[in-house]
Amino acid sequence: MRPWERRLRDLAQLLRNCGETYFSPDLFRQNTNQFLQTSRTVTFIIQKNKADIPDFDVWYKANVLQPWATDPVMSWAKDARNVIEKEGDLEMQSALRATVLYSYISDEDMAIEVNRRELLQANIDRLLQAARQKLPPGIADAAVLKIQRRWVANTLPDRELIYALTYAYSQLHRVCSSLATHLNSALDSSIPHPTTIDPSSNDVARVRFMKFGKPGVGRHTCLRLDADPSYQPPPALLRLKEEFRSAPKPSSLAEVVVMHAKMAQLTFEQHGNHVPMLALYDKEWNQIDFMSTAFTDQAEKYLFWRNVADRAFYLKAFALVWTSESWLRDLKEHQDRPIRELPIVGEQLHVVGADASDASEVIAWNITRPTKPSHPVLVPLKPDDVYRHPGHIFFIKPVVAAMKMAHPHSAG
Repeated sequence: MRPWERRLRDLAQLLRNCGETYFSPDLFRQNTNQFLQTSRTVTFIIQKNKADIPDFDVWYKANVLQPWATDPVMSWAKDARNVIEKEGDLEMQSALRATVLYSYISDEDMAIEVNRRELLQANIDRLLQAARQKLPPGIADAAVLKIQRRWVANTLPDRELIYALTYAYSQLHRVCSSLATHLNSALDSSIPHPTTIDPSSNDVARVRFMKFGKPGVGRHTCLRLDADPSYQPPPALLRLKEEFRSAPKPSSLAEVVVMHAKMAQLTFEQHGNHVPMLALYDKEWNQIDFMSTAFTDQAEKYLFWRNVADRAFYLKAFALVWTSESWLRDLKEHQDRPIRELPIVGEQLHVVGADASDASEVIAWNITRPTKPSHPVLVPLKPDDVYRHPGHIFFIKPVVAAMKMAHPHSAG
């Protein structure tokens, strides 16, 4: 293991320590200080070993100096370390917050005025009643009460602190991964990927949710699963894999969406269904994240896509591709009736792509189900039919906004 990789692994443990002491203010302060001081030394060690790195100046400028020059979180991390070393502790504050979310967009959340004692006592009935009075019945059915403890640094007031630390770790992980590739090797496997220690994966911030339509307190959970080594893809999928391998690497959103669409169509025709799949790509069209989910209601869709936005930001994703089946519903009575009760007017399989430049691509099929027992049939939709109802890709808006924040100079 190279010396900067060893230090990055140390930093991952410090990030875990921050999470484990999130509700112990003094320990959290100590671990945050140590994390910020250690994070800076990763690049110091790389610089110290620059004689062993071919074309160091060019690589360092492209992977560290230029990306971080306009990055507000990395600039804050650098300044915060200087404050810790020369002036003392960071000024931090914690708070308890209660908000109601009822859409994909966090700017639309409704804050509930409540004092600390009421929130600590979890007077949930009162909070839910107050929120119901402000929302139409059809909207309230899918709404979620979010209760959150939150640490914020005074010098970075718009970022929850544990997410800012996760972002800093993610950027250093990206730098070290890039350097490993530059040296024709791979990052040591003992170094955790950022998605394995982000706040939604390990429940650091202990954000809790209550669905209006379902009693009980829950939390958002991400699980990492290893691929089944004994799985044998059907021959058709193996042929498609070989086709992808021999073809040029996709170099645009349109080409990536076409690739996913071929795979989606073949998978659906092979199995008669398609589980939801999401892939995130960087600016060079390398896949950097992949996940699946299973929604039980509309509220879970809101939570999922907000979590994806968080991941897209700290991974600096440039593009997403979402593949899923979906019901088409008549929304005329949505204000008065829950989405789950609205009439189903169709069923589709769609592949949706979007990136930080505001480009979007959609390939979709209508799903028809024969009366006789057999696989459902895909009927391709023409582009005009796909784009006739642009609201059906509204759910990706928070992710696109996050990708624009990660790539501020890419928006069209």
